[in-house]
Parts: sequence; structure tokens; C-alpha cells
Amino acid sequence: MQELTPEKIYTEEGFWNARPLLVRIKLIASKTRKSPHAILGWLMVWMLTRISYETSYVTEVGKASLNMLFLMSAATGGGKSAARKVAQDNFFFQDLGLSCPSPVQAGSGEAIPDSFYVRLKQINEEGKEVWTEEWVNPNHCRIFYNDEISFHKGKAQQNSSTLEATYLSMYSGDHLGRTLAGGKGKEVPAGQYRAITVFNAQPENDPFRSDASMASGMPSRLLNLDASNPNARADYEAASAIPMPPPFQIPHYGRRGDSMPPQFRALPEMEAAHAEEDFLANEGLREHGRSHTLLTRAKTACVLAALEGRDYLVIDDWHLAGHLIEHSNAIDAGIKKTLGVAARTEAGKAGAILGVKLGASDESKYLYAVERVAKNLKNHAAKCGYDLTRSRTDEVNLKALGALTGQISGRDRDLIEPALDSIIKERTTKKEE
Repeated sequence: MQELTPEKIYTEEGFWNARPLLVRIKLIASKTRKSPHAILGWLMVWMLTRISYETSYVTEVGKASLNMLFLMSAATGGGKSAARKVAQDNFFFQDLGLSCPSPVQAGSGEAIPDSFYVRLKQINEEGKEVWTEEWVNPNHCRIFYNDEISFHKGKAQQNSSTLEATYLSMYSGDHLGRTLAGGKGKEVPAGQYRAITVFNAQPENDPFRSDASMASGMPSRLLNLDASNPNARADYEAASAIPMPPPFQIPHYGRRGDSMPPQFRALPEMEAAHAEEDFLANEGLREHGRSHTLLTRAKTACVLAALEGRDYLVIDDWHLAGHLIEHSNAIDAGIKKTLGVAARTEAGKAGAILGVKLGASDESKYLYAVERVAKNLKNHAAKCGYDLTRSRTDEVNLKALGALTGQISGRDRDLIEPALDSIIKERTTKKEE
């Protein structure tokens, strides 16, 4: 462990040495050749399921939901799913009775509200069996896990899909769903649920960097984490002499038994950051695509505090969250660069194909025009005294060429020479056959 300063926290080495949990995450990641960021991401997900849905992040402006969206980014086979299992095998939480059911993959925005409820058969006062609906667990909690981003993309791109819009609402803790005719459909009241979403995506297949997603603020709501470890070889060698440690217990969260704190209050430094963000937004100077980045940082700080067992914030939480946001922004920039290169490559391929098509089209038009002029030459050659069996330079044909040319439209006269060549070639071919 080292003395914490903001300067050290904002370095990779400083960040991973800042707290016992982070030291252990880095060691486990090194021993298993996995990404420490992805392991930390999954621990944050599971911590959020243990923070009461009634717990909020509170500033002088009001309350904000702690619901979060995570994106694990890596190439195919880069360790996105493996990091989850490593986290599961090497870290454990004390069960507070609020643990979340197994993750689900949403097929539509309309299906998400349904997943917060479970149907139960009960006996009413009259002794009859009736169906009732209850929250899926005491913390009104769900994890939505998109292991294959292609599934999400396919569903989200269907006409009238509300899937991505529902994820945006979940992040804010807004009202979900609606009641339909005939008692169908479900509603989840605003602020009455805990929802965490995890997307696994390859950089070249990322669906959240389009102009539409940027306009909606989706990228700034995501905590992007690199699920691959570029330094895996060096990390593995550095940790080779250290034995694999036993599973690490996450500190107990909450003050009194199973009671949960009502809120995380913003620190003065956080209030100042929010105020500056509001000023920039009102002045039209906020960076495009960063509408929720500061709030995502604040939520991250709350979860880092909870992973320490605390129900209040300290300044180190804010700085550690700042480092993770810098990491997230770097991943965001890398994804955009990858998508830009892919788009230019595809545009180049499309342009080349179009060029071939246009070239083939132009050539076809030219050959057809030569064939048409050759046909006209054959029709007029005899009466003009032109002998098509002889070359153009033959004395007879030189005298008759003017009369023959006069029978061809002015727009086609440039084609007379290639047309005559084609006639000679045609006759030669027939003779050879």
C-alpha cells in the first residue's frame, strides 16, 4: 500500500495500489492473465445488487439513481466472459438477503418491466387459489447481461424497438413500462428498483457510438472497461513467484446489520464539479457526447465506497472514480477510432466495387455502340462502294470511305474505325473456324 495522492491515483500503478481490494484484483488478474478492469467491473455490478434501491446519490440539485450501465470491450476471445468467472471464483460477498437473481438478457424494451416481477400462486381469504405478482427479490433488482452484443443489436435495430431507450431510462431510475388494454403490460415505478446492465462487445461491433446514440447520451452513461489486458505477459511474469491467494471477502456494507443507508451525499468537490457542468451545459460549451459522464463518475465513486464497506463518500472515492472515467474515455476513443477505420475500409471496398460496376457498365455501353455502328456500316457499305472484305487502307476503300462515313450519324463517327476493325475481326474469326 502507498500514501494516496491525486497524482498517484491517476496512474495505473497508483490506482491498483490504492486499496487492499484493488491490490488483490490486480494480483488475481495477473495470475489468471485477465483484465483487472473487467474483474473490478463485475465486483461493482454485484455490489450494486446489494445497495438498496432506495439508496441514491444526492446533490444540492436532488437525488440520482445508482443504476448503472457497463460495457466490457475486447476482441472475440479477449476475456470478456472469462473475467466474470475469475471474479466469481476469487471474491465473495456477505449475503445481506438482497442478492439479485441470475442475470437475464432482455429481448425488448417491453419485456424489461416484466422481469422485475414474479407470479406466485396464493390462497386468498376465501380459500381459493389466486395468482399474485411480487417483486422478483427484496431489493427489486435485476441484472441485464448482454453476453453477445449481436443479439442486442439485432433486437435494438428492429422497427419500433424501445430496448435502448429503456436502458437509458433505467440508468436514470425513471418509470418503466406501461399498462396495456386487457391488463397486459407491466409498470415499474420511478426510483423503486435497482437495475444494472452489462454489455460485452467487440470494438468493431460496438452499437453505441452512432450519431443517434451520441445524441441520446448513451456513451456517457456507459462505464467502458477494457476486458483485455495488453500487459498480461509482463503482469503474469511479475506475479509468478506469488502463490495464488485464497478468495477475498468484500467488506460488509452498511451500518447496522441488514439496514441500508438512505443516500450517498456529494462532497463539496463533487458539488463544484456538477455546478461547473451545469454552467457549461447552459452556455452550450459542454463537450459533445459527455452529457452524463460526470454523473457516471459520481455513481462509480459511490460503488467504490460501498466496496470498502462505507455508506459515505471520501475524496479518494472521487479521485479513484476519476481514474476509471479516464480509462472509460480512452476506451470510448479507441472504439470510435476502430469504427472509423472499419467505416473507411468498407467505404473503400464499396467504392472499388462501384467503380468496377461502373467500369463494366461503361464498357458494355461502348461495345453495344460499336456493334450498332458496325451493323449500319454493313447495311450501307455495298451501295457506297466500300468492300468490307478488304482493309481500310485498300485504295478502293479509301475512295469510298467518305461516302460511307456520310451514312453514319455525327455522334457515332468516332466509332467508325473500331466498328470496321470489329467487322474484320469477325470475318477472320469465322474463317479460322
